Formats: sequence, structure tokens, C-alpha cells
Amino acid sequence: MTEPNEFGVGVGILLKITIAPWIWAFHFVISYGAATVWCAKIAPDADPRALQLALIALTVLALVGIGLSGWLGWRNWTKGGYGEDGAVPGIDDVESRDRFLGHVSVLLAVVSAIGVVYVVLPVLLAGSCR
Repeated sequence: MTEPNEFGVGVGILLKITIAPWIWAFHFVISYGAATVWCAKIAPDADPRALQLALIALTVLALVGIGLSGWLGWRNWTKGGYGEDGAVPGIDDVESRDRFLGHVSVLLAVVSAIGVVYVVLPVLLAGSCR
């Protein structure tokens, strides 16, 4: 009996592959939105350390989520093995597709993690809202 593939079919594939870029996008919107509201309305002349600490916590959560997504992709990518008949999987085998999708998921997680770090750098390096 074969084990079920991790990625499945349909919308589940797209969700599992694109979860890391979605986390990056949400982190971007929340970070810059929070910085904008903080500097424009809440405390334009105050020290932005509270905002920086909140965004560091958000960044850690985002990196953990992206890391989990990448780990799941890595696990599926390195699953290895051969096709059900013992032959090297071809281009239209389920095993090959699952490994390819795992590879894509890992690469998107790496790019997303780099993006999250670059998004939070200006917030951390800014000394004030001015």
C-alpha cells in the first residue's frame, strides 16, 4: 500500500507551496502599516522602541512560520526513493511531482525569509519617525 502524497491535489497544493510568500506579504503589510500609523498618529515624536519590539516579535513569528513551511517542503523534497514499480520516477509520476513541489516550496521559503529580514531592517535601523 502506498502512503498518501503530502501535497495532495487541487487548492491544497497551491496553499502549501505559497504559504511562505503569503506570510512574507502579511509581514510586509503589517510592518509598514504599523510603522505608518505609529509615526503619523500614535507617537510621532516618541522613541519608537515599543514599535521596534513589536515588529521584532512579528518577524520572529513570521520566520518561524516560513521555516515550518520550508521544513515541510524539505521533508517532501528529500523523501527520495523510486516509483512504485522500482524504476526511477519519470516526469509524470506522482513521486516526481511531489518532490518537485517540495523543492519549489523550499526555494520559496528561502526567498520569503530573505524578504522578511529586508522588510524589518528599515524599522530596526530608524532612530525616530522623523
